[in-house]
Amino acid sequence: MATDVALDVGTSHTRLATIEGGVLFSEPTIVAINTSNGEVVEVGHAAAEAVVRSPQHVVAFRPLAKGATVDFDVAARLFRSFFDRAGFSRVSRVRVVMSVPAFATAIERRALRQAALQAGAVEASLVEAPMAAAIGLGLPVHDPVASAVVTLGAGSSEAAVISLGGIVTGRSLRSGGADFDAAIATMLRQRYNVVVAPYVVESLKKNLASALRRTAGEVQVIPARTVDRGRPVSVETTANEVNAAVSDLVLATVKMVQEALGDAPPDLAQDVLTQGLTLVGGHGRLRDLPELLTRETGVEVRLANDPELVVIEGLQRCLREMASLHALFRDADR
Repeated sequence: MATDVALDVGTSHTRLATIEGGVLFSEPTIVAINTSNGEVVEVGHAAAEAVVRSPQHVVAFRPLAKGATVDFDVAARLFRSFFDRAGFSRVSRVRVVMSVPAFATAIERRALRQAALQAGAVEASLVEAPMAAAIGLGLPVHDPVASAVVTLGAGSSEAAVISLGGIVTGRSLRSGGADFDAAIATMLRQRYNVVVAPYVVESLKKNLASALRRTAGEVQVIPARTVDRGRPVSVETTANEVNAAVSDLVLATVKMVQEALGDAPPDLAQDVLTQGLTLVGGHGRLRDLPELLTRETGVEVRLANDPELVVIEGLQRCLREMASLHALFRDADR
C-alpha cells in the first residue's frame, strides 16, 4: 500500500507531513556532507550544528536557491534522509506531493520531481505554491471567483490571482527573506567593517525593520567581529540604517503585488477588492508589510495565521482530496 507524503520544499526550510501524522518535520534545507567520502553526515538542524563543530571536510550544502533546485543530488539526499527519519523504507511506495514556485521553468520542475524519485518515491506530483497556499487557506479555488494570495518565502516571492482552479494572473521575484538578510549584512560590512552571525541579522530584521519605517529612531547594540582582524566588537545599529538597507526590496515586493492585481480582469479585480488578499510565508511577518500593501494597492491585505505552515497545510489537503484536485497536479507538472 502506498504512503502519501506532502513536502513543502523551500530555500530556507523544508516541511514534511502526512495525512495521519500532520507535520512531522520542519527543518532547514541544509545537508552536511563529508567531502572526503561523499557521505551525508546530518540534515536539517543537526546539519547546521555539525558544520560548526566538525572538521573542515564536513561542508553544509543548500540544494535550493531562489526557489529552484540547484543541486539535484543533494536535494535527493535531503529527501531520502527525511523519508528515513519518518520511517519510510525504500519499499514503502512513497507518493509525494510537493510545492513548486509558479514561475519555475520546466527544467526546474523536472529536477525537483526527479530528486524525489531518486530519493525513493514511486510517484512525485507538483502543486504551485500560490495554489497550495490558497488551498491551505480554504479559499474557493475551483469557483468562478477570485482568490488572491502572496507567498513570501526566503528565496522567492509570488503574487497570484486564482480562479476556476488556475492562476489567472501572477508576478514573481527571485528574492525573499534571505535577500533582506543579505542586504542587512552587507550594510553592516560596508558601514562598520564587521561581520555578524545569521541570528544577529535575523534579530535586526525582526526588531528594527519596518515596511512603513515606523521604527525610526530605535537602536540595537549587536555583537560583531571586525573584518580585518577578527576582533569582537559591539556595534550600535539604528532602525534607519536597517530600513534603508531593505528599502529597494520592500518596493520591489509592493510593485510585484500591484502588477499582479493590475493584470486581473475587471470582474476578478472586483472580487479581490471585496475579499482582500492574504500573505503567507515567513517573510510575510515583516513589520507593517500588510499595512503598506493595503495603502499601495487599495485592497485589504492580511497576514495568515501561522503563515509558514499554510503551504504544507494546503499540500496535506491535496493528499486528502487527490482525486478531485488531480487537474492541479497535471497543470503544475507541465
